[in-house]
Amino acid sequence: MFGKKNHEPTPTDKLSILSEGTICRGDLETTGNIRIDGKIIGNIVSIGNVAIGKGGIVEGNISAKNIKVSGRITGNLNSAEHLILDSTSTVQGDMTTKLLAIEDGAQLNGKVSMQIKMPHPSELPPGKEAEKLAKLDVTA
Repeated sequence: MFGKKNHEPTPTDKLSILSEGTICRGDLETTGNIRIDGKIIGNIVSIGNVAIGKGGIVEGNISAKNIKVSGRITGNLNSAEHLILDSTSTVQGDMTTKLLAIEDGAQLNGKVSMQIKMPHPSELPPGKEAEKLAKLDVTA
């Protein structure tokens, strides 16, 4: 109807919200996106995106595709793609991500590891580029 295609929602189209004033104790796993404006005491795992609002507090580890922090985290962050720390964010823990953005005013106390997976030479098609990569020393 009206020229729109029938869109079947995917798991990452779903959004769960933990609103301000809510406290959740225990681990949280989701295939969708989640926004935390309340408090979670436990770990969060999502194949989608996780956003921690200004009033949001997480005491636990977070693992997701993309993570945006505007609140407070005490725990480690593991983002497969993007990790964004807003100016109002406070993170006490280590972070692993592919891409990192930190705004002025953000507070971070921990180590940052930016993982770039280099293909193993056996994963490349035969040729001169594979030979060059095999000789490349990335341990320095």
